[in-house]
Amino acid sequence: MQNLNLINSTKMKYDYFCPTCLSPITVNNNIVLTIQRQSGESGIIFLDTTPGNYSKIKHSSFKTDKNELMKIFCPVCHKDLLCLPDKNLARLYMKDSDGDNLTVLFSVKYGEESTYIVKDKEIQSKYGKDSEDVDFESLSLCK
Repeated sequence: MQNLNLINSTKMKYDYFCPTCLSPITVNNNIVLTIQRQSGESGIIFLDTTPGNYSKIKHSSFKTDKNELMKIFCPVCHKDLLCLPDKNLARLYMKDSDGDNLTVLFSVKYGEESTYIVKDKEIQSKYGKDSEDVDFESLSLCK
């Protein structure tokens, strides 16, 4: 992975960035994302920055169904964050408190708890009750 020269925040343990435009998308320990239902309805969602913490905040009028496949977009450049060829994972870049640049892959199924931290083309850790062993060779094709 290229050296991103990402900003190191003193307030947050983890900073997240769009893999396309490299804009920071972390505010007050929340990852800010735009999500879209299969019906086309869109909204903003805040995800906790700590890997394995699946708390989220969204407007109460934005209704979702458990396990519904969501489209996830960068709130800055509006690019789809889907990790192709796997249509069930989205991708972000993360800088941790040690200054390491990592890739984070997470489920796009609403309510599914599945997150993978990748460094140097290897899965460093996985989180969530729905995480399973994945074939990293296919994940390395993530675009």
